[in-house]
Amino acid sequence: MFITDGKAVLKDAKPLWGLDAKGTIKSINRDVRAILKKNEPKYGLWKEPALLYIGPAGEALIRTAAVCEKWTHAAGFGGYGAVMGSKKLKAIVAKGTGPLPEIADPKAISPILDKIYEAAISDEFYRRWGTSQLNLKVGKDRSAEPIRNWQEEWTDDPRLGVDQYENKVWVKKRWSDYGCPLSCLKLSAIKAGPYKGAITDNPDYELAAYTGPNLGIYEPEEIVYLSAVIDDLGYSGINIGNVLGFAAELYERGIITPKDLDGIELKWGDAKAFAKLLYLILEKKKLGKLLAEGTYRAAKEISKLKGIDTMPYAIQFKGMEVGAHGIRSGEDYVSLIGYALSTQSGDHTSPYPENSVVGDSLVYCTLSYKAGTTMLWTLFKAITGRDVTQDEFLNNMGRRARQIQRAALLLGGPDVFWDPITDDDNPPRWYEPLPTGPMAGTAPTREEFLEKRKEAYIEIGWDEYGIPTSEELKKLGLEDVDQALEKLRKNRS
Repeated sequence: MFITDGKAVLKDAKPLWGLDAKGTIKSINRDVRAILKKNEPKYGLWKEPALLYIGPAGEALIRTAAVCEKWTHAAGFGGYGAVMGSKKLKAIVAKGTGPLPEIADPKAISPILDKIYEAAISDEFYRRWGTSQLNLKVGKDRSAEPIRNWQEEWTDDPRLGVDQYENKVWVKKRWSDYGCPLSCLKLSAIKAGPYKGAITDNPDYELAAYTGPNLGIYEPEEIVYLSAVIDDLGYSGINIGNVLGFAAELYERGIITPKDLDGIELKWGDAKAFAKLLYLILEKKKLGKLLAEGTYRAAKEISKLKGIDTMPYAIQFKGMEVGAHGIRSGEDYVSLIGYALSTQSGDHTSPYPENSVVGDSLVYCTLSYKAGTTMLWTLFKAITGRDVTQDEFLNNMGRRARQIQRAALLLGGPDVFWDPITDDDNPPRWYEPLPTGPMAGTAPTREEFLEKRKEAYIEIGWDEYGIPTSEELKKLGLEDVDQALEKLRKNRS
């Protein structure tokens, strides 16, 4: 879909179908620039257009496929890449020549932005190292990093140190979108050896954790290599990384064998074996066909196939893979009930009770925004002309958003439905004591969890069954949502 100056045109994507990330971007940029030059010959040199696209994983309807932007920033949770693929939509491209929308108070913007930029630029820690510095920190200092499919969460392996990335694989240490004052992204490339030619961003913490210690891999070059394969194929790094770890543990336990994997010997630490599995999943060959359905659905089907319950090894929340931040140590930012009560399931950016609904709704980068909430709402007023405080937003619009999300989650479908009593919970492994590190022996109890959950249900306006109450929804003006949930309440009562 090509959008320019208010006009949308559908174009044949057959020449693009099957192309990886790099190939898609190169081809679209070349074609769109040619079209624009032909239509507007006097305009001058056209810059690249805005572009959302899917890779081969989205085309193949893999549930862990991402919608990608540039190369390669991904909207991964939820499998939206497969949604685009199901509609045979390879890309959405936009380029305009008109002005940006007018803002309410132009004179107020510059001094506000100066303070925002000053706060971001002063954060030398993230500016220099980005989230890559968390790859050792979350494991070593917080005992909260996925290691071999969450069997452990502590590591002090120095190969994960950000200095190793900086010295071995970073080829560009300041890489950002236009106008970003933080520039926390880096560009990594392998120039020699068996992984020569692999290129990706940082990789950021989540991707490095899931393609690194989660798979028993600690060498930066191998982590960059696997991240690059994931980028090229259009997978969501967190989600597919979780799937790979799940499969590797099943292999370790002898539940699946090389025969199930078309000959692949899926041993911890073998980057090339995991890359082969990525292609097996893409092609839906052998067990790859089940793994293409994501961790939850794969666990259900493999359990039937093997006659063994594999759900204890599936670290997921309501069918969704989880971000790379554990809760057993209590040292990371996600609380005991954070994932279980999130309206976006295992998404680490929206755990309960974090106010992620503000960032999600206003659409700003929480890493680069360091100026505090007061400045944020001052900026909001200058742009929109609307005088809204954070408390007003959270108690009205933000709360409405959460209740709508919760209702959509509980209504379920088309093939899964969630019961809060059993599904508002952590995976069983996260109640097992940590086996190693300074926090060894630490884990919450399920009784502690249930007490916290009971308190949170009341605070957020849900009944004892985890369903938004009629009183709460009517107070927020959500009578239609209230009506949609009535059947669930009757079934519970």
